[in-house]
Amino acid sequence: MASNTVAQVEESILRMTASVRQGQAAEIGRSFGEEMDPEVRPLGWWVLVCGEALEKESLEERDAARERLLDEVRASGLVLAENIWVWDESGMAQLVVSTVPSLKRAERLAGHLRTKGLTIRIRREKF
Repeated sequence: MASNTVAQVEESILRMTASVRQGQAAEIGRSFGEEMDPEVRPLGWWVLVCGEALEKESLEERDAARERLLDEVRASGLVLAENIWVWDESGMAQLVVSTVPSLKRAERLAGHLRTKGLTIRIRREKF
């Protein structure tokens, strides 16, 4: 029972940290003149962290692959406010780390994340 409580506290701390960082990132974006309103803002660039290939037929294996990727992301020191998964023809687990307004900024962020040992790809934002 106690370990469950500890896990809940740890998860709460991670969510609170991510929330604060997200607010700080939005403020920094505004200082660069970025439009934060998704209704007005033009499409940007996703910076994605990539995991292993997913087995399309097995929900359990897909969940396990996503969980392993989340563990890798957390071990690298990243804390995400929410987990946004992207699916495409690559058939691998892909998690949005950030959406940035320019390819140049996406490449800069991707380079930094790669130094943490993460597999990163950049894609145009889609809905």
